[in-house]
Amino acid sequence: AIGGGPLRVEGVGRASIQGDVRFAEALEQLGARITMGDNWIEAAAPVEGGLKAFDLDLNHIPDAAMTLAVAALFADGPCRLRNIASWRVKETDRIAAMAIELRKVGARIEEGEDYLVVTPPARLQPAAIDTYDDHRMAMCFSLVTLGGCRLRINDPRCVNKTFPGYFDVFGQVARAVPVVAIDGPSASGKGTVAARVAEALGWHCLDSGSLYRLVALAAMRAGIALDDEVGVAAIAADLPARFENGLILLAGEDVSDAIRTEACSVGASKVAVLGQVREALLDRQRDYRIGPGLVAEGRDIGSVVFPDAGVKVFLTASAESRAERRYKQLMEKGMPANIQSLLKDLQERDARDAARPVAPLVKLPDAVLLDTTERSVDEAVAFVLDLVRAGG
Repeated sequence: AIGGGPLRVEGVGRASIQGDVRFAEALEQLGARITMGDNWIEAAAPVEGGLKAFDLDLNHIPDAAMTLAVAALFADGPCRLRNIASWRVKETDRIAAMAIELRKVGARIEEGEDYLVVTPPARLQPAAIDTYDDHRMAMCFSLVTLGGCRLRINDPRCVNKTFPGYFDVFGQVARAVPVVAIDGPSASGKGTVAARVAEALGWHCLDSGSLYRLVALAAMRAGIALDDEVGVAAIAADLPARFENGLILLAGEDVSDAIRTEACSVGASKVAVLGQVREALLDRQRDYRIGPGLVAEGRDIGSVVFPDAGVKVFLTASAESRAERRYKQLMEKGMPANIQSLLKDLQERDARDAARPVAPLVKLPDAVLLDTTERSVDEAVAFVLDLVRAGG
């Protein structure tokens, strides 16, 4: 009903005497497509639009009703769950716990003695969900990820009380958003290739280097030394950056060109070696993993950010070739450049990236090497697309 489906559950159906079979009927009232056999139930999302807002008395299915509280996040308006006073005396006070955790993902909550009203947010917010040693809290909130929102479930082992293999089964049902990870040194052309591949596939694109350039620019503007790990990490954690309509915005200002200067390029390499900065930007990068797919480029995309990427490419080129490309880019933009200085900077940056103690730049064993020294952009894009279409 949330992820699209269809999903069939066997061992329960039209002939079942279990009261929880009524949960399927409740889902049907939300607009989900429900079909039943004597010993199975199948659910799928509505044909058009999302789930419908609801106002239901759930006294007859109090435990299963917790799942409806999470389903309410995907409804088209406020949802009222009534007559659920028994939630107060379960493994935890489930009304209070559910209210707290739903607010974390952006919902507005009205909490009563025996009811909850859940108003879904315009956009779900990534969060760390506490489970209160309650197996149903863990299982219910895992469903939020079906809507493309990243969550961390704290103490997931609490499901062992009733369903020890729950997350293994959930992993078989939920399909991860596909990722193409393109790593490589500076000026190798990975940004251009990634953008073209994403456009061809109709997927989203993440230029992780821009985030580090933005951090460097923001730190320099704030007068913070680029080797001040704590200070720069604080900038990274609260970076007012947005990517809109091909523009890169910092606090609302278009800095698309400003972050491409050599000063920002060198600054990005310096802040990228700081462990606290990389940690601050890790979850932010992972938030770009939304359907239908993501092409992400950087230096530790396949090793750290998306280690489960289905396709991993290590895109490189000779230092001389990369310096010449960077020189042409800067000249076309009317920016001053010296090719010998660029070559020296690239060689120094390569050394820093390879030697840094946190997420060094390396070719992974499961990454495919793509050397673009003698390849055109079109050839490189075709190479990556062939890998994607061949399934890696």
